[in-house]
Amino acid sequence: MKAIQVTPSKPNSLELVDVAVPEPKKGQVLLEVLKVGICGTDRDIIAGFYGESPSGASKLTLGHESLCLVSSLGPGVKEPFKKGDLVVPTVRRSCPENCLNCRSGQSDFCTTGDYKEHGIKQLDGFASEYALSDSNYIVKLPSALSMTGVLLEPLTVVEKGIIQTFLIQDSRLNWKPRKALVLGAGPVGILAVALLRLRGLQVDAVATRSEESLKARLVRQTGAGYINAKKTDLHTLDGMYDIVFEVTGSPAIALEAQDLIRVNGVVCYLGIYRQEQDTMQDVGKLFTDLVLGNKIHFGSVNANKSYFERGAKDLILIKRRWPDLLGKMITKGSKPEDLSRAYSPETQEEIKTVINFR
Repeated sequence: MKAIQVTPSKPNSLELVDVAVPEPKKGQVLLEVLKVGICGTDRDIIAGFYGESPSGASKLTLGHESLCLVSSLGPGVKEPFKKGDLVVPTVRRSCPENCLNCRSGQSDFCTTGDYKEHGIKQLDGFASEYALSDSNYIVKLPSALSMTGVLLEPLTVVEKGIIQTFLIQDSRLNWKPRKALVLGAGPVGILAVALLRLRGLQVDAVATRSEESLKARLVRQTGAGYINAKKTDLHTLDGMYDIVFEVTGSPAIALEAQDLIRVNGVVCYLGIYRQEQDTMQDVGKLFTDLVLGNKIHFGSVNANKSYFERGAKDLILIKRRWPDLLGKMITKGSKPEDLSRAYSPETQEEIKTVINFR
C-alpha cells in the first residue's frame, strides 16, 4: 500500500513509499483511509522542526487529521464497530505510566509528557491507504459527514478551548459573555467562529486577507463580523470582548490579546509560537492589567475522545445551519502521488487541503 512518510528531523524528506498493509492486533481496528487533512503541524514536521518515528523505525507516516472506514476488526473488538462504519480516530494515546489524567480518559492533560500521537510522535499517522488504531480511540460519524468529516480533528481543538473557557469562567464568577473575538481565520479560526455563533455569541474574526477573500466571506456567512488587520489597528478594539481565541501563532499578536478583553475576560491560546521572534511589550503593564482586571489567560492543546464525540454532533449542527460552509472550507484536494502540490506553502485563498486516498 502507499504511505506518505518523512524521516523526522531531516528537512524535506517527504516521500510516497510502498509498505505492507498492517494486521490489526488485539483491540485494534484496521482503517481504510478516505481522506487526510494537512495543517501547519504536518508542514513543520516536514521542515524538520519536530516529529518522532515509532520505536525501532527510522521513518514516520504523516497524517493526524483523517476520515476513514472500518476495514476489519482485530481480536477482541466487538460492538459498536462493524466493517464499513465511517469513523475518525483521535490523535493522542495515553502515556505508558498511565498517569492520573490518562487513566481518566484525559490524555490531552497527560502529566508525564510520555504520550504518543499518531503522525506526530512515536506512532504512524493515517496518511496511508490503510492504518491501525486502538478501538478505544475511534469515534463513529453519520454518513452525512462523508465529505467533510475530515474537519473533525481541527474542530476538536476549538471544542476543547470553548468548553474549558466556560468551565473556568463559570466556576469563578457570574458570567454572561456577549462578544467574542477570534484572531486568525484559517480552518481552526473559522471553526471557532462557527462554534461561538452556535452558542449565540456576537463574534468578530481578525485576519490579514481582504474583505472579498473566501475566508472573509465564510466568516460573514455565519453572521460574524470580519476585520481586515491591514486596515484596522487592533488597539482600536481594546476592551471590547469577553472572550478572545488566539490561533495565529504570532507572539506579537498573542501579546496584544490581553488588551482586547474586558475586565473579567478570558484569552484562550491555541497557536504554537516561535520562540525566536522578539516582541516589544511592557511586561509590567501586562501583568498589572492581568491582576487589576481579574483576567484569565490559558493555553489548550490536543483533544480527548469526549471532544471528538461532541465535535461530531456540532459538525452536524454547523451543516444544518450553514449547509455549504464546511464544504467550502476544503479548498484543495490532491492525490497521494501529488505530494509537492499537496504540501506546498499555503496560498492566500487556501483554507484546508485534503489528500484523497479513495
